[in-house]
Amino acid sequence: MKGEVEDAMWVEDLRSGSEEAFTFLYTKYSKKIYHTSRKMKLDHEDAEGVVQETFIKIWKNRERLDPSLSFNAYLLAILKSLVIRLVQQNARKSLQKTELMSTGSDAHNSTEDDFIYAEMLEASLKEVNNLPPRQRQIFLLKRVELLSLDEIADQLHISKKTVKNQLVEANKYLKSKISERDIIPIVILWLSTMGEL
Repeated sequence: MKGEVEDAMWVEDLRSGSEEAFTFLYTKYSKKIYHTSRKMKLDHEDAEGVVQETFIKIWKNRERLDPSLSFNAYLLAILKSLVIRLVQQNARKSLQKTELMSTGSDAHNSTEDDFIYAEMLEASLKEVNNLPPRQRQIFLLKRVELLSLDEIADQLHISKKTVKNQLVEANKYLKSKISERDIIPIVILWLSTMGEL
């Protein structure tokens, strides 16, 4: 909680164009973004590139940041969007270019699209706060921190089966609660691709 309050203060300054605030947040989170990128199977060069692009997008869209929301979640949402785009680009490079694959190839190429994705995912994260405390903790460790089931079980001193059951229940709850909202495609993508149960 203390860290989130501190982040909110820096984000407020960042919204006003403070380079000091940007440097602070970059220093605090760049290594985490890098290591998360590596967990998502990017190589060193691609991971470093994603870190730079993530923070470029943050700077360009700084006035749209909401200090009351999780800055960490914004970063991870933008990161996820960039990784998906990078994987798609790499897949296209490994195949013959066809009209089918080139159609819509720019769909994720704008800073605007990536930041909208982040805002939509941030909205879905609000539903996570309604989960039971232990279920919420397990969900965030898996989907945000990207820990394995074994790592979560060890950290919380519970069985791997309990971790898996709690994640299943959390996913069911979130999908049911958000099913009537426009962000459901984003949420389903997030729930299904941030790591398999």
